[in-house]
Amino acid sequence: MLALARIEDTLYSSGNGGQIYVRSQPNQWRILTNDLLFDPDAHARLSKTAPPTDDPRFLQWLMESRSKRPRNISFHDINGLGHDAIYLCGVEGTKPVLCFWDGSALHELKVHLEEAALTGILIEHADSVWICGREGVLLHGSYARGFTPVNLRQQLNLFHMITPYRGKLVLPSSVRSGGLFEFDPGTSDLRRFSPALPKLRGEYIFYAGAVGDVLWVVGQKDIFRFDGSEWERIEHPRL
Repeated sequence: MLALARIEDTLYSSGNGGQIYVRSQPNQWRILTNDLLFDPDAHARLSKTAPPTDDPRFLQWLMESRSKRPRNISFHDINGLGHDAIYLCGVEGTKPVLCFWDGSALHELKVHLEEAALTGILIEHADSVWICGREGVLLHGSYARGFTPVNLRQQLNLFHMITPYRGKLVLPSSVRSGGLFEFDPGTSDLRRFSPALPKLRGEYIFYAGAVGDVLWVVGQKDIFRFDGSEWERIEHPRL
């Protein structure tokens, strides 16, 4: 499992293999839908038909079997406005996956990207949903009007999540020019967060969350607190 969200008064969770669960009552979880649930038995049956890897026929089998393989989607995040308006994002191989649960059925939404992994969801309201991901991806839209990529300068950041903070969107990033970024929805300007984070003790950050006017940032070996004017390093004995 990769993500957990409270939607209204209910917990939802998502993860690898197309798993989507909802907690029906304390200590009891059920599958929300098995529409995209990975079928390991079908995968095993298909694998048994493969010739040895040193057989000249192996490459042909590999190409022909792609269309027969059961789908294997990883849902990296889940968020929603209510039980009948839930978004899920993730990846299938190298292809982005974005879905919407309307309370009775799961809809797979069009994403105008050839390759990407979608990793985080921020819902401002019904008509404004933000999705971030690898390769510096940022999408905006809604189930009703569709999603389009925001035109950012080309970069290879792995954005982990989106947090609203003081009128801007904050995105923690790792891998290739990682760090903390801020996006202005009004101007579509993406830049490093100012003032800059103190020098990291670890290699990357992966979390940013706001509580009121305070922004918290967590990384591999770092915890920071920003009060709107300056950063404070939170010392942790295990870091």
